[in-house]
This record gives sequence, C-alpha cells and structure tokens, in this order.
Amino acid sequence: MIIAGGTYHEVCQFPPDTAFFGSGLRAAAATESLISSRNQLHTCISSADKETLETFAATFNFDTHITEIPVTVSFDYLHNHSNPVISTSGATNYNRKLSGISGDAILRFGLLEGTAIVSGERVVYDPQSANPVPFGENGSTADELALVLNRNEAAQLAGEDRLESILTELMAGTTDADVVVLKRGAKGAIIRTSNMTSRIPVFQTESVWGIGSGDVFSAIFAAEWAENGETAVDAALTASKATAYYCRHRRLPISREHIQSLPNSTSSTFISPDATPPTIYLAGPFFDIGERFVVEEVKNILEGESADVISPIHDIGRAADYDSPEEVAQQDLDAIEQSDLVFALLDHLDSGTHFELGYARKEGTPVIGYADNLETSRETMILGSGCEVYGDLSSAIFNAIWRAYD
Repeated sequence: MIIAGGTYHEVCQFPPDTAFFGSGLRAAAATESLISSRNQLHTCISSADKETLETFAATFNFDTHITEIPVTVSFDYLHNHSNPVISTSGATNYNRKLSGISGDAILRFGLLEGTAIVSGERVVYDPQSANPVPFGENGSTADELALVLNRNEAAQLAGEDRLESILTELMAGTTDADVVVLKRGAKGAIIRTSNMTSRIPVFQTESVWGIGSGDVFSAIFAAEWAENGETAVDAALTASKATAYYCRHRRLPISREHIQSLPNSTSSTFISPDATPPTIYLAGPFFDIGERFVVEEVKNILEGESADVISPIHDIGRAADYDSPEEVAQQDLDAIEQSDLVFALLDHLDSGTHFELGYARKEGTPVIGYADNLETSRETMILGSGCEVYGDLSSAIFNAIWRAYD
C-alpha cells in the first residue's frame, strides 16, 4: 500500500509522553501485519531525522520516499485530548509537493508541509485539517475514492450543516466520493456508500489514548478496503476494533490476532445523531487561573462531544453573588439531581467538589473523575463509593460520554 502522510515529533504534557510518529509513519507501522505487500511511505522530514525514520522502516518493513524539509514538524499537546500546537516555526510555508505517486491502493493524509498529488485505483483520503482541501483540488485522481472525515471536516467540504445533507453532498456533489466514513469520536461512525448507510460502533476501553487514534482508524480502513478488497462496511468495522486496541495498548503493528483479542465483554456503542444529549454536571474548583482554565477546557471538550454541561461558575455563579450560602448550595444540588452524570476535577482536594460527589452518589448519579495526581490514600471515600477516576483526560472524557448516554 502507498501511504502519503506526515512524520512528526509528538509531545504531550499531561500525561508526559514523547513520540516520533505522525499520520504517515503511524499508518505504515500500524498496517504492516494486515497486508501482504510492503508499504511505501511518502513523507517530509529533515535530514537530521532520516536515520530515525530508516530505523522505523526497517522495524516495520516499509520503504521510504523522503522529501526533505528544513526542520521536521513538531506537534505539542497540552493533554491527550487537546488540539496540538505546531511548534516548528515556518512549517506551514514549506509548500512541498509530493508528486508522481500512483498505484492500486493509496492512503493520502493532509500534509502540513504541503500536499501529496496521488493517482490510484482505490484511494482513501483523510485531510486531517481544520480547513480541509477537497481531494481533487491539487490534481489527485481516483477510480474509487473513500473519504474519512470528522464532522467538522465533512461539513466544510460539503458546505452543509445537516447530517443527511452532508452525506448526500459528499457522495453526489463536487467531491464525488464512492464511500464516506464520518467519524464521531466516542459516538461511533457512519458510513455511506452508493446503496446503503451503515452505523459503525465504537468499542469501549477503560483506557483511551487519543493521540494518533484517527491515524490508526484511517490506516486500517485503507488496508482492508483499498489493499485487501474488503467491503467498506467490513473495513470500517475492523478499523474501529483496531482503533480500540490501539487506544488501550498503544502497540503497533496491529495484527488480526490483536483485533480478535478484544474481550467478549467489550461493549460496542453507537450513539445516534438523534439521541437526546446527556446533561453532565461539571464539579471542580475554580478559585485561581489554573483551576478556571481546566474548567473551561473540560467544559468545551464535553460540549464538543454534544453534552449539555452544567458548570456552577458559568450557570450558577459564585457564593458572593447570593445573599446566603444556602441559596447557591441548593442550586448546585438541584443541578446535580437534573444531571445524567457528574464529571469531577479532583486535583487540589477541593471540599466543595467532594461534597458534590457524595451527594451525587447518594442520588445514584454516576461520577467520572479526572485527576492528574490522585493521592489514593486520601481519596478512599471517592474510590470506595463507586466513582470512576482516570489519570488522563482522554480516558475520562470518553468514559464519561459512554456512561452519560447509558
């Protein structure tokens, strides 16, 4: 399979992690065991990183076609559910063109450093961009084209807002795709072909490493559909299972044995676009700039997953805004009673947050907690009362969405 995509340095602050991957390199590594051919990776890196890339190529059995750039791009993530910051100065001005790429089966990712011009029989295109470029705009062609997109990318390429209109336009409009796979994060995926629409579940795992999960999904889908000739639905289902394995274990390559190793107890979930959004109460301290930043960040992420969030600082206010503590406290407790789940920020041992969790558990409301540094010896009541606590934000967010929709 031919893969055109990025090779990047990836740095995560919380939890701390460094990696040398990026979309293209990760795809080449992920699919080694699933295809009979040898992957061909077309990518951009600096001369300083060529030896490292060649080591990966030898380890994961693929060939490299390198377009040199001054400095390899670096992505910095504040946490493992955040959007990255590009820390390489001038990377967006490299404007490299990777051309002459043709073959039977191709996976093309969007490139920060420029663009890849491809021509193939079966091509999968994942733009991976906040401002996606149509597949054929750079001269790329495909006998059969599959688009793998998140909701924002799909809406921008289609120029539509409603789900059905988005899918219809992508299939019949200027993009003229043969397959559209619409990724929906914790809620599963939707796949549209010329003769049907199918729902692809997400497979729940307790631990969810989000960085690179989209790369893996697109890579496994391309390997199965473009290279191995599987149906689009079967390929997407295999990709979903493989992504769950990656999110849980972070191991590459991914083999059929790995995919089949998902426990029988693993829950598969598809949340309908028409489902009523859950109400999530966001409990946590907000008394200094750091605490307020975390509240804002988590609120935005949960709302991005379509949850209705009740945040005391936003929706109820501070105690100083009321005549008595009883007034604000009662509004907080009433909001918990109206909620499907409480998401708790557990760092800093805030007494108000702890009280809210106790009230929620007494009411039978599930609690998902996030703590970067949980002192288990001081959190016996939280851990012992059925609260689920995660040490990374991506795992906490995904599990909160799954539980809230139950």
